[in-house]
Order: sequence, then structure tokens, then C-alpha cells
Amino acid sequence: MVNVSVSNKRNPALQTLEFGKNLKVTTWGAIKVNKADFFPSSFQILSKGIVLYIDPVETDISEKADYIFITHGHPDHFSIKTIEKIVKPETIIICPKSVSKKLLKKDYNIKEVGPGQLVDLAGIQCKSVHAYNTKNVFLWIKAHPKSKKNVGYVLTLTDNTRIYHTGDTDYIPEMENINDIDIVMVPIGGDNLTMNIDEAAKMVNRIRPQIAIPMHYELKNKAILSQFRNLVNEEVKVKSLE
Repeated sequence: MVNVSVSNKRNPALQTLEFGKNLKVTTWGAIKVNKADFFPSSFQILSKGIVLYIDPVETDISEKADYIFITHGHPDHFSIKTIEKIVKPETIIICPKSVSKKLLKKDYNIKEVGPGQLVDLAGIQCKSVHAYNTKNVFLWIKAHPKSKKNVGYVLTLTDNTRIYHTGDTDYIPEMENINDIDIVMVPIGGDNLTMNIDEAAKMVNRIRPQIAIPMHYELKNKAILSQFRNLVNEEVKVKSLE
């Protein structure tokens, strides 16, 4: 059983990255996963009046969503309680089948996606991409097996800014086909759950975004932020939003 709550180490001030004149990326900060204080994969993106969330969990933001993107059903990425807080009748929830099944009893507007699908939304083009582990977390068991068809998202906004949220994944072959990214949100925590800092840096250096935002790591391992920054090529700005 995984318990998720607000961490008492959460920064009380929302952390926001402004990209150009019309794009803001905001995080509401640390959560507690069981006993670990953890920086999650949860973000709000504001783009020319469009409000979207990716993997919202324990938000301190109450702005209603136009779109909610869920990468997979683990409780540090998917929270019905949080969705209820930010959903409105017009909200579209984009998610894989493993999540849509958990929302069947809710009267939500759901678009179910699998890896490799393209979805045109008003103001956004969304491509769902592969997200899975190549390493076993225990014996032959993978935390995020390819068979689950979890996803990451490449979002192209109206001004052609492209954002890649990887979801929980290792550095996988399908990433070789992802290009022209402005902002990447990349896990660095490792532990056979996601990429570690070496893999994440290799992926970022290949994709060459303008900005890399690290996510999915324990706060007690804050040293990996500077290590990750040192491994990433100088032309990429690493922005920690903790």
C-alpha cells in the first residue's frame, strides 16, 4: 500500500518557470510517499489561456483544468482526489487504459491513449509516447513494464513550443525518434524505477532541449541535482523547480 500526502518539507511558495511571454510551468512541490519526501512528476502548464496539468497529485492550485494528462496509474502520478479538485464539466482527461478503467464510475470526458497516438486538442497537439522500464526492480519484475502501455507526452502548443514529459521510464530506444523539444521534464531518481542521473543526462544531451526540469527524486538525495546539472551539456539550462 502506497500512501501519498503533502510533505512538510514542501516549499510554501509555488515554483514557476516562465518560457517566453505566454507559457508558465508551475509545480506545487514535494509530496510524501510513505515515509519518503519526494519531488513528484506533477506540473501545471499555462499557455495562452489554456490550463493543463500533467500527473497532478496533492496540488496547492485550484485553477480548473482544460486538460489533464496522466502518464500511468501509480499513486504518485494519479489521484482521483486531486482530479476532483481541478476538474470542470468541459475538462478532457487524456490517459492510458490502466487509468481510464479506474475512472469508469466518474462522469468525465476521457480520451484513452496508448504509445504512439496523436491527439489534436483545441490549442494543443498531443503525442503519447512509450514509457517503460528495461531494468528489473526485483527478480524479473519491472515497476513499469512495457506491456502496461504507460505513456509520456510530447505536447505542441499553439506557438509551436514543444514540451516532453517522459513519465516514469528508463532511457529507451523509442526516445531516439523524439526531437525538436524545447522543455523536457525528466526523472532522475533511478532505483530501477526511472532513469538515474547518468541515463537522464544522456537522454537530455541527445534531445538537446532548451530547458531540462528534473523530477521524480527523493529530497534527501538533493546532491543528484548538482550532479545531473554537471552531466548535462552547457547549452541546456537545468531548472530545478523544487
